[in-house]
Order: sequence, then structure tokens, then C-alpha cells
Amino acid sequence: MTEARAIALALAQEGIAARDDADRAAAAAEVDVIGPLDNPELDVVREGGGQTEWQLSVVQPIDLTGRRAALRDAARADADAAASEIERRRQVLVADVRGAYVRCAAASAQAAVWKTYTADVAEALRIASARAEAGDTAVYDVRRVRVEASAAEAGRLQAEGEQGAGCAALAGLTGIADPAVAIEAITTLSHAETAAGERADLTAQEQRIAAAEYRLSAAERARLPQLSVGAGVRAQETGTGTQYGPIISVGVSLPLWNGGGAAVRREDAMRTSLEAELAIARRRIAAEQSAASARLSSSQAAAVAAISARDDAGRLGTIANTAYQSGEIGVVELLDAYEAARDADLSVIAFALNAALAAIDYDLTTGRSY
Repeated sequence: MTEARAIALALAQEGIAARDDADRAAAAAEVDVIGPLDNPELDVVREGGGQTEWQLSVVQPIDLTGRRAALRDAARADADAAASEIERRRQVLVADVRGAYVRCAAASAQAAVWKTYTADVAEALRIASARAEAGDTAVYDVRRVRVEASAAEAGRLQAEGEQGAGCAALAGLTGIADPAVAIEAITTLSHAETAAGERADLTAQEQRIAAAEYRLSAAERARLPQLSVGAGVRAQETGTGTQYGPIISVGVSLPLWNGGGAAVRREDAMRTSLEAELAIARRRIAAEQSAASARLSSSQAAAVAAISARDDAGRLGTIANTAYQSGEIGVVELLDAYEAARDADLSVIAFALNAALAAIDYDLTTGRSY
């Protein structure tokens, strides 16, 4: 499994696209909820007495101040913010997939190292046993190697268990049971060379502020009197028949009990709060990006240094094995050489994994998109 395929499979999992589409549809519907006009009212009036009179009229509020237009603009800004939040949620999911991907690769590599180490110790036990039977070495060597072989087997079993656990997260995210990831995945992982610009979550916060400004404008416009226009028909029953006539009405709202000042103060306070949150987020993200950049540079340098040490340690096992078979060194030196090679390999994997995770974190903090 490649990194690109793992990401594609995770994004294609059931519920991901449906949830994103539903969130976008809900945000878009909020715009449609606020139409250009309020719903009209239907009034029916009946007057009794000497003469019965009926009045039927439709009253339509007219938004001359532009309050509803401001609310529609606020809903559009909220919809844009929702789209940015969906994009950031997608970036977080991709980072989770990439992290699971490299952890699976590292766990597989560690299991391979332990398997090789176990095979080397088993071979040493075979040689030591043969030499002991021939009287060329002490029984102590056999017992010493046997102890190390038991420890190596335990380490191998634990490493295989970690491999299963490390790849289980990737399997859960991609829906692929028992995914196979190449060992080279932890060293070939790419990352953005420079910051990708504004992060999607910061963009969402800016759009929320824009929506708050539109709502503040709507609250200020709502303080003005609202005009309503009505039209209908009147029917009056007389002793000789029924007379009909048109009705025209004009109304103006009177903000006597609630002038809208509290609503303006509330919207203004909410906008101020959002602006403060954005300033805090900018400082926090700038610090995160600086830390991620420094961590990426240092982890990559450490991985390179570990690789150079591994080359020397890898040759120790071959040299020591030849020397042990010729009787130049004892079993303790042989096992030390095997352990040095094993530890060097595990160290390279650990440093490479740290560098890969640092690259993933750097991409997430800088807002890299896929």
C-alpha cells in the first residue's frame, strides 16, 4: 500500500463524504432560509352590528433597511466558514492516515530486525552446540547463547505483536485488513518545503468574524422602523345587497418596548470575542509552526547520523561470526556484535520514524492540502 492509496481509501470510507456533503448542504440551506422578504400575513376581520362587514387583506413587511440582506450575507459567510472547517477536518484525517501509515511501516521494519536477530542467534546456538560436542568450546557458551536465543524469541514475538497493533490503526482508517507497507515508507515520506499559506481553520475563523459583522449590521438596521404594506377587499352587507371595495393599508413598527440596543450590544460583543479568538489562534499557530519546523530539521539530521552508525554496526556481525568460528573471539563478543547490529537497525528505524512523524506534523501545522 502506498501513502497516496492509503489517503484515498481513508477519504472514500463510508460516512466521510456523506458527512461533508450534509454539512455543506446544511450551511447552504441557512442562506435559503433567509429569503429576500418576510412571509406575508393574512388578516380576516368581521364586524357585526346593524351592518355586517368582512375584510380580507394580505400584509407584506418590506425590508427597506436591508436587515434581511445583511442576514443573508452572514449566512453566506457562515457557509464559507463551514467549507473551510470541512477542509481542515480533511487535513487532520489525512495526517492521521499518514501517521498510521508510517507507524505500520516502522513496526514491520522492527519485526524484520528482530526476526533477523533471532535467526543470527539461532545460528550461533547451532555452531556453539556443535563445537561443544566436539570439545572445542565450553558448555557455558551453549548455555549463554541459549539464554540469548530465548530472549531474542521473546523480542521477536513482542515485535510481531507491535506490528499487528501498529498496522491495525491503518487497517481501521483504510478499511483494508492486514495492510502491507514497505519498509522504505518511513524514509521516502515527502513533506512541504515551505508553508502552504493561510490555514483552513484560520480562514474559517476569519469568515466567522465576517458573519458576525453582518449580523451586527442587521441588528443595527433592525432598530429602524419596519414598513408593512397591505392590500385586500372589503365586503359590506346592506339591506339591499352586498357592496365590495378595495383596502389599502400602510403600517410602521414602533420600537417602544425593545429598541434593539441589547441585540446590537450582543452582536458587537460576539464579534469582539471572535476577533480575540483569532488573534490567540494566530499566535498559537505561529508557535506551532516554528516548533514543527525546528523538530523536522533536528529529526532529519538525527536520522542521517543514525544511518552512518548503522553501516559500521552492520559489518560487526559478519566480522564477529567469522572470528568466532575460527576461535579468535568468544561467544560473548559474538553476541555483543549481534546486539550492536540489532540496536543500530532499531535506532535507525526509530529516528526515521520520528523524522517521518515530524514531517507529517509540519504539513498539518502549515495547512498542506491533498
